[in-house]
Amino acid sequence: MSRWELKGVLNLSTVPDIWQDLAAKIHRSKQLTVSLAGVKSASSAALALLLQGLDEARDAGCELHYEQIPADLRALTQVSNVQEILGA
Repeated sequence: MSRWELKGVLNLSTVPDIWQDLAAKIHRSKQLTVSLAGVKSASSAALALLLQGLDEARDAGCELHYEQIPADLRALTQVSNVQEILGA
């Protein structure tokens, strides 16, 4: 099982580069746990990143889990009604 920790700010400016790294890790792993403990703030772009990651993982045969989702991102999952999908 592989682990990866996201850090800093997840927004429209940072997510495209992070997506490239996440997609590569998904395709190299059978199981991947992504910790968001180091995330300082997150926008709706971060939510899109996490959801796209789950889709990509499903297509690649990778079991993807997110942990330590920050409060602002958990609030977005509730507003968007996807908290169960992300385990938030």
